Amino acid sequence: MQSVTHFLNSFSLNSLHTPSLGPGSLSALLIVVIILLFALSLGRTRVLISLLSIYVAFTLQAIFPFFGQLQKSVSFTHDLATLRVIVFLALYVVILGLLNRSVLLAHFNLSEAAFFSVIFMGLIELGFLISIVLNLAPSFYWISGNVPASVLPYFATQRALFYWALAPLVMVVFSKRSNTM
Repeated sequence: MQSVTHFLNSFSLNSLHTPSLGPGSLSALLIVVIILLFALSLGRTRVLISLLSIYVAFTLQAIFPFFGQLQKSVSFTHDLATLRVIVFLALYVVILGLLNRSVLLAHFNLSEAAFFSVIFMGLIELGFLISIVLNLAPSFYWISGNVPASVLPYFATQRALFYWALAPLVMVVFSKRSNTM
């Protein structure tokens, strides 16, 4: 009992050390929270539609034949890598809008997916988007300069992009289905 009293007397609030979060950590935490809210607000089915939109937009951007003409005609950037990211993001938004209004919405149903499954899928989607942007244009709005160097190998390499592209497919394959065949 005396040792407990001695411990409580020596314990003070001043001895507690709170972890300090820098601006980069706070920004990363804010982005993760926004993506989680985005995934939850989209709903389970639309997260899958959004992932499909990422795959289609990335593929179309890779075979887009008009980068030369766009580079000559746009005034906001002459950097091809930045233009590739902008085209990818524009294609993603357009395809997401089209697929949300298509008949696919009824076929891609994740209504039985658990809450944590949707959150996990949202995080995978975020990782996939970050990996695509960092692989297309490492200098895009100085993103790679704001991401800690220890994290870059997990997003900014070709191998990382492959794994991020594979992760949603594995997640969908192992998710439960409501109707059996």
